Amino acid sequence: MTEIETSSKDPVTKLSKREAILESAGVLLLSNGFESTSMDQIAINANVSKQTIYSHFGNKAALFTAVVENKCQKHDLTQSLFDPERPVHEVLMDLARHFTDLIHTEEAICLHRLCISGGEKHSHIAQLFWQAGPVWLQNQFAQYLEKKKTDQQFHARCTTNAAQQFIYMLRGEDHLKLLLGLDEPIKSDELDQYILDCVELFERAYLKP
Repeated sequence: MTEIETSSKDPVTKLSKREAILESAGVLLLSNGFESTSMDQIAINANVSKQTIYSHFGNKAALFTAVVENKCQKHDLTQSLFDPERPVHEVLMDLARHFTDLIHTEEAICLHRLCISGGEKHSHIAQLFWQAGPVWLQNQFAQYLEKKKTDQQFHARCTTNAAQQFIYMLRGEDHLKLLLGLDEPIKSDELDQYILDCVELFERAYLKP
């Protein structure tokens, strides 16, 4: 697994100040950990003032939350994905592809490890990640399924449980291997087949014929 780059070349000339801050914070937080990363370090790496960071995000916890949200957005995990006018199969396939793309990135694996390694001593870090990433995504998906249930296209006793089942089914064995450092190459054709199998299984369980 390659190391995450810890510096950037003149980021403000290529990115907006907000984007530069998010980029800098993501790199440093994942490399050094939440407690060991200061706002001063983030400011220097982003080539902005510390006051600029505070004016955009308020505090380091809010900045960490924004970093998590930004990673989701870059992988198209946004509210528009769950437009209630979109067909269920299309949403399932796009969610599956975007979600697996995200969780297999080195940044996502490092973020999971950061939250786990914090343990009970820094459980607030895991809580920030939990709310900004997994909980947000599951809630958006569950709300979409609830609307489809109202449209009588979807049936489940609990759409929250159904959303959770699909998302965690997508993680599969490959994601666990990556978390454990078993860096076996993920074959794209095998992953594509696994995604399709997950979607078809979910549809057979919950979609009305």
